Amino acid sequence: MAFKANVEETLKLWNKEYKKGFFAYITLLMLKEKTMYGFEINNRFLEVTGNRISFQASAIYQILKKLSSKGFVKARWRKSDKGPNRKYYTITAAGDQLLRIFTESCVLPIHNGVSKMVDKYYSD
Repeated sequence: MAFKANVEETLKLWNKEYKKGFFAYITLLMLKEKTMYGFEINNRFLEVTGNRISFQASAIYQILKKLSSKGFVKARWRKSDKGPNRKYYTITAAGDQLLRIFTESCVLPIHNGVSKMVDKYYSD
């Protein structure tokens, strides 16, 4: 029983940590795809993860606020056909540069290495 509790506890911690560490990166990646508002970003994240991972609205807006304050995204209010005006976010040149450098120096090497190990140990 302790083994199961340890696994569950560790999975909760890893889930929290990877979300915290990668949500800003994933947000920039989505904004590279297109301009979006906060709720739309969460919906897109749900879509790409098969409804398995979501974020609280407050977390989305905290990340967007931090990215904006550092110049990686810019925001603009737009009228909405459905309800109040919405704040749309767009990746900036600095955000695109950050995204490219982090992808090349960190994400791709991790992805490629982990993919090889997963294939080796879990392909059957």
